[in-house]
Amino acid sequence: MPDISGIFNIGRRALSAHQAAIAVTSHNIANVNTPGYSRQEALYGTTPPLSGSFGTGVQIAQVRSVVDTFLQRQIISEQSTLGRFGVEKGLLDRVEAIFSSTDGGIHQAISNFFDAVNDLSNNPSGIAERNALLLSGGTLSQTIRTADSQLKSISQDVNSEIAGRVDEINLLAGKIADLNKQIRLVENSGEGNTANDLRDDRVRLLGELSEKIGTHLLEEEGGDITVTVGSGGAAVALVSGEHAHSLSTVADEDNSGFSKILSSGGTDITHAIADGRLRGLIELRDNLLPTYTDRLDKLAASIVFEWNAQHKKGFDLAGNAGGDFFSPLKSVLGSVDETNTGTAQVVVTAAPLPDNTPPGSTFDSYELSFSDGKFTIKNLDTGASTTDLSVPFEGLDIVITGEAAEGDRFQITVDRAGSYKGLAETIDVALSDPALIAAAPSADEVPGGNGNAILLAQLQDKQVFSLNSTFQGFFADFTGEVGARAKLSQQNLSVEEVLSQKLDTMREEVSGVSLDEETTNLISFQRAYQAAAKLVTTADELLQTVIEMKR
Repeated sequence: MPDISGIFNIGRRALSAHQAAIAVTSHNIANVNTPGYSRQEALYGTTPPLSGSFGTGVQIAQVRSVVDTFLQRQIISEQSTLGRFGVEKGLLDRVEAIFSSTDGGIHQAISNFFDAVNDLSNNPSGIAERNALLLSGGTLSQTIRTADSQLKSISQDVNSEIAGRVDEINLLAGKIADLNKQIRLVENSGEGNTANDLRDDRVRLLGELSEKIGTHLLEEEGGDITVTVGSGGAAVALVSGEHAHSLSTVADEDNSGFSKILSSGGTDITHAIADGRLRGLIELRDNLLPTYTDRLDKLAASIVFEWNAQHKKGFDLAGNAGGDFFSPLKSVLGSVDETNTGTAQVVVTAAPLPDNTPPGSTFDSYELSFSDGKFTIKNLDTGASTTDLSVPFEGLDIVITGEAAEGDRFQITVDRAGSYKGLAETIDVALSDPALIAAAPSADEVPGGNGNAILLAQLQDKQVFSLNSTFQGFFADFTGEVGARAKLSQQNLSVEEVLSQKLDTMREEVSGVSLDEETTNLISFQRAYQAAAKLVTTADELLQTVIEMKR
């Protein structure tokens, strides 16, 4: 049977336990507005009994953090998707703004250009009309160059942000590794010790990391979190135990000098990053923006090709044949494969427009190969090919000299020295003298002939072979696609924001601090503490009674 001393000890333990419970509740109340904080509970447990099964009191067996681990992982994962859609929405809004202008945009500049040539067809000898055509041609060129420059500026901004995000990722990885170490030290320091606040900090940092780069998490025995990034064969560890493995960026000469992302071991994981803000940035920089730039290049090249070809068929005010209205396309490039063993040389030029046939060049990439004693030219974008080189193929004249060997190959591009080196960057009007505009169909009809000016004006509504549409139709489809993509990104972001808010609400229901509940607990623990104090007072009175009896 426990003696008075045992009752004292029971009271003392009870005071200590209830004091600890009050401290836990106070901690909850103090952190009611702390982001990522998880409510904690003090779990009571009995102390080991004495012989004879008499109890010895109460103790705090554990201070538990109230979390739903599965929900926690969902929230972290959701941050990756939210980060990707968020950056996509912001950048596509910028792209849409480049093309959606109804006053002074490319669509309006094309309309004004053709309005000017229509005016010229009504008064082919008018110097004012000729000057207006030169001015509107210059405005169209400038508008296309500006749009191209703005697209490239976005690409450069994205590339700079990628480098910045990698630095942030490395900083977060270092903090998570440090928390792994601290959590292990705390929880291994004694039975029942828990590092609840440190674990909350780690979850918050994991969410921030996941927003920037898609992650895979694995909780190891002992409490460490291992973080890997990338997918498939390019998956690499970012955090393992107390060690962080930094990512780095280096210029990729195969991708216009833009940054590629390397693991600490030198593995290129740029296109293995599966989600997060980085994935969105890389997707836009390497896939979407080059597509838009190429479309702009194609539009500019088509305008130059079609307009110059028709303009050369007319005659200027001096009765001379027309020259290039716009600065002409760059020479068609034919590069020799390094593995070629023959002596063949290839000269490729843009074929002139034949009368009464669709315009020529598609501005795609081509390959000329030699096999089984014959040459084959193939459009690498569409797959179209031919072995008959006696006639122009898709607007290309091909002249071959020397002897080819089996397997020799030649790469051919038209005005495409790279995704960011197209004509949209350099398009400009070549003429400065309005008298050189070739409006007449023949020298005999100068100065009043307008036949060629009419044919130039008709190009506005003509199906262009390289665009499979009219100039304005192609641009309208292009801008419509940009707008639809921007709208889709907004919808995706809205859906993800709703889902994220729902998950946060579910987390609050499980782990959030309720001031009403904590106040109730505080009163309960206070009453228990007072009762334990009364127990100690009672034991003291009993002891005093015993002492008085012995006097």
